[in-house]
Amino acid sequence: MTASIRPLSNSQKLFLQRLMVAHVLADNDAKNLYNNIRDNFSDVDVPANADEEEDDDDNNNINNRDESYMGTTFDNCLGLINASLVPAFNLEISTMMLPPPNDPDNQLSDTSAESTPNSRRKKPALIKYHAIINRSNDTHAKNYASPLVTATGGGSHELAYFRLIFEKLIDKGNDIIQNGSATTSVGCPGVMNRMDLINARTDLEGAHNGKLTVCQTEEALEMLIGEGWLVEMAEPGEDDEQSDNGEGGDEEEDPPKKKHKRKAAASNNRRKSMKGTYYGIGPRSYMELGEFLKGVGFDGERMPQLILNRL
Repeated sequence: MTASIRPLSNSQKLFLQRLMVAHVLADNDAKNLYNNIRDNFSDVDVPANADEEEDDDDNNNINNRDESYMGTTFDNCLGLINASLVPAFNLEISTMMLPPPNDPDNQLSDTSAESTPNSRRKKPALIKYHAIINRSNDTHAKNYASPLVTATGGGSHELAYFRLIFEKLIDKGNDIIQNGSATTSVGCPGVMNRMDLINARTDLEGAHNGKLTVCQTEEALEMLIGEGWLVEMAEPGEDDEQSDNGEGGDEEEDPPKKKHKRKAAASNNRRKSMKGTYYGIGPRSYMELGEFLKGVGFDGERMPQLILNRL
């Protein structure tokens, strides 16, 4: 006999809905959401046996269910939601550790970042990302996992563009890895600026050549970014420039050198604004499109590992 599926509390449903709308959340954002919902529904007592499996009478459990309950901890909350989500819909809140996205305001800084040997560059500390993924492997799931199918109804030209930009990002990342300049052993370090991503449509071949307008490409790109398939990344060489500008240096410098470095930093910022924002492969792509990424050249040994959220 199949075990009954425990209904989610209203607070758990709210957390799940917010995560679905956001598509993917960094660990700090997900925990802030958890704490916000828990604190706003803190006027109801948590049942003493809430962490135990509900083997008692189902009707009694439903009648006494705490609609504000969010689990004993954040991780426990994810496990509780997955305990119902997986058997009901074969969906799951999945967690993965990746280098942080571009963080000019240092909001995601981590003191555990380490310097590479013989270098002043720092390895970015990995951070957790959370997203809802489809665990099925049927045709419907594969179609759902393709972002442009969801956004455009599966237009062949948009799908070809989607594949092309991921191939280009992975090729650039492989070049960085082969040159020994990658700052992390996880994920793809390849990035492209926004203008290059839009202009990549001109590299489509065969039946797809010349079929996408600038407007159509921009719409597809906005969707890829907004839903976490692509994420903003630092400009190539930005870490080196920051080191050259004296950030983190220990030696004293005379005022003329400091003034020169301030001018150099301002010049770098102007160049970056002219080049535009850079983007790389986002966490959701690794979570849902791992096999696709490996099929277009991504090294499987650099694939981030999924972290299970189970009771």
